[in-house]
Amino acid sequence: MCRMGFITGGPNEAIVVSGCLHSQPLIVVGGWAFVIPCVQKVQRLSLNIMTLKVSSPKVYTMQGVPLSVTGIAQVKITSNAKKLPSNNSLTKSDSDIEEIAMVTLEGHQRAIMGAMTVDEIFRIAKSFHNKSLI
Repeated sequence: MCRMGFITGGPNEAIVVSGCLHSQPLIVVGGWAFVIPCVQKVQRLSLNIMTLKVSSPKVYTMQGVPLSVTGIAQVKITSNAKKLPSNNSLTKSDSDIEEIAMVTLEGHQRAIMGAMTVDEIFRIAKSFHNKSLI
C-alpha cells in the first residue's frame, strides 16, 4: 500500500523530487516537499563543504622548472536551487563528487603554475603565508 507524505531535508541538503506531477524535477533546499511514494522518486544531495588537498607533482613553470605543488581548497555545491547540478550529481557518491572537484582543481592549479615563473610563485606563496599569520 502506498502512502502519501511529507519529506524534509536538512539545511545542507537538497531534496530532488521527480516523476508524476513534475515535468522538471522539483528541487528543495533545506525545506520540505510532499511526495507520492509509488509514483515519485526522491533523491538527496549533500551541500556540505568539502575540504580537498590538491597535489600536483612535477608541475613545470613557464621557465621549465619542475615543482611539486600542494594546495588546500574548500568547495561546496551551490544551494541555489536554480543552479543546482542535480541531473549529473545525484547518481554520484560523495567521494565521486570530491574526485571530480579534485581533478578539476588540479588541472587549474597546473595551468596557473605553468603560466608563472618561479619568482612569481614564490612571491605569491610568501604573500599568502604573511596574510595567514594576521
